[in-house]
Amino acid sequence: MLEQSLSFIRGILALFFRSLRIEVRSFRMHLLWFLLMVVIYMSLWMALMWSQAFGAPGLRFFQYVTYMDTAFLTLLGLSYFATAISEEKEEDTLGLMTMAGIGSLGILLGKSTSRLFQVFLLLAIQFPFTLLAVTMGGLRPVQIFSAYMSLFAYTILLANVALLCSVACRTNRSASRLMTFWLFGYIFAPLMALGVKTDLA
Repeated sequence: MLEQSLSFIRGILALFFRSLRIEVRSFRMHLLWFLLMVVIYMSLWMALMWSQAFGAPGLRFFQYVTYMDTAFLTLLGLSYFATAISEEKEEDTLGLMTMAGIGSLGILLGKSTSRLFQVFLLLAIQFPFTLLAVTMGGLRPVQIFSAYMSLFAYTILLANVALLCSVACRTNRSASRLMTFWLFGYIFAPLMALGVKTDLA
C-alpha cells in the first residue's frame, strides 16, 4: 500500500515538474509575465491621472489592478486552463503517460496543478507592487489581502471548471468554446435573475 502511494506521488511530481519546465521555457509564459507588469504600470498611470480630480490615488490604483487581473484571469480560463488535457488528446500523448504508470488522477493533478502554480506566481509578483497603494492613500492592507484571496479563489474555480471542460472535449477549440458558455452563464445568469427579481418587485 505504501509503495503504491509513493509511486502515485512520484508520478504526479514527475508530470508536474515536466509541465512546469515546458511552461517556463515557453514564450507564452514570459509574455504573460510582461503583460501583468504592464497592467500594474497602466493602472498606476490611470490612478494618478484620476486622483487629480477625485483623490484617493491608492484606492483607484488598486481598483484598476483588480479589475484588470479579473479580466486577465478570465481570458486565461478560456485558453490556458481549458487546454490542460485536450492538448494531450490532440498530441496523442495520454496513452504514453498511462504506459509510464501515471494514473488518470495523477495526470489530472499533474497537468492542472502546474498551470495553477504558474498563475499563482504571476499574481504573487504583483503583490509587493500593490502594497504601494497603502502608501498612496485611500486603502488599508486588509483590503489588499482580501482582494487577493478572492482572486486566488476565482483562479481555483476557473482552473477546475476549465479542467472539466478539457476532459470532456477532444480538442482545444471545443474545450475553450465550452468554457466560454460556462463563463457566460456564470457571469450573466445572476444579472438576469436580478433583473427578473426587480421586474417582479
